[in-house]
Amino acid sequence: MKQILRTFALLLVLLAVVASCSKEEPDGKWDKMKWNDLSGLTKVDGVYIVPAQGGTYTFECENYTPWIDHCDYGYYDMAVHTSTHVYGEWFEVTIDGKKVIVTFQPLEDEAETRQLTVTVTAGDIFDTFRFEQRP
Repeated sequence: MKQILRTFALLLVLLAVVASCSKEEPDGKWDKMKWNDLSGLTKVDGVYIVPAQGGTYTFECENYTPWIDHCDYGYYDMAVHTSTHVYGEWFEVTIDGKKVIVTFQPLEDEAETRQLTVTVTAGDIFDTFRFEQRP
């Protein structure tokens, strides 16, 4: 009888181990980031158009708490940054919880067009915001 109980207990343990190893989603199959666009900016061909006077614009992630992976602007890649704050001469990006807050300074040169790309991540998931500030 003891042998049957030991065998039964061993089978239960093996079943528990096998069941605990299954995954609902394999690695790399994360849901896309879902955004509430609170910015009010117009988006043309995937690029947010920022007015010449600049301003502060907010995007809120519904399903992740993101951090900044990197920023590209002009001929420069990466400004002074941490995972929650990036700034350059004419822009600033801040993460506040689930919000991505992007601030642009006003254009000083009426012929100038500025471009900024902000990539955020939450581990194995990434999303990119593209901005163009026009006169």
